[in-house]
Formats: sequence, structure tokens, C-alpha cells
Amino acid sequence: SNAILETFASNPSFRQLAEYEGTLTVNRDREDEDKLQVGIDYAKSKGVLDPHYIPEPYVQIDVLGKTPQDVAQLMLDRVNENSDSNSSSSSSGGSVIVLCGLSGTGKGTTVEVLKHKLIA
Repeated sequence: SNAILETFASNPSFRQLAEYEGTLTVNRDREDEDKLQVGIDYAKSKGVLDPHYIPEPYVQIDVLGKTPQDVAQLMLDRVNENSDSNSSSSSSGGSVIVLCGLSGTGKGTTVEVLKHKLIA
């Protein structure tokens, strides 16, 4: 991907197409976000989710220039750090990882890598 971007970076038609496709991606992700929020609100109204639950803040990982293996390892390192710091608590029953990001940024690939690392 980087080689293609570098090769065509100065091409006006490529830049126009890239901007157009980027806008479509962001718009699609906003639509997905809105639909997800509807589902969350519905689950809260039905008592499936605690309406007063406040999730922990997201941990941002800059994936630029990193392989899915690098990103997965950073995530697992963070989970392990949190598990170690909470080892004395009685609520150490597991962890949840939420992946957020624009379409095409490697979330699915990273999940595959995580799956293989966690099974091993």
C-alpha cells in the first residue's frame, strides 16, 4: 500500500480518487456508528446493558507502519499490564478488547492474529 501511495502521490487524478474514496469510507463508518448506537440504546432500554455503565476510556494505538502482529502484541501487552495491576482484585475474570477504526485499517486481520496468539 505504501509503495502505491508513494508512486501516485503527485498524480492529481489519484489524489482526487483517494479523497473521494476516503470520504465514502468516513461516511460509511459514521452510518455504522449511528446504527450501533441505536442497538446499544435498545439494549439499555431492555435491561440487557446497564444504562449507567461508563466504559473505560479507549487506548489509542497508532497502527501506521505497524504489522497486524505488532498491533496484536501491543494490545496483548496492554491487557497483560492491566491484568497484572489488578491481580489482587476479585474481579479478574477476563478482558474485553474493542477494536475501533475506519474501514480497511486492518481490524479483521488483527483479530485473526489475536485469535492465533490466544489459542497458542
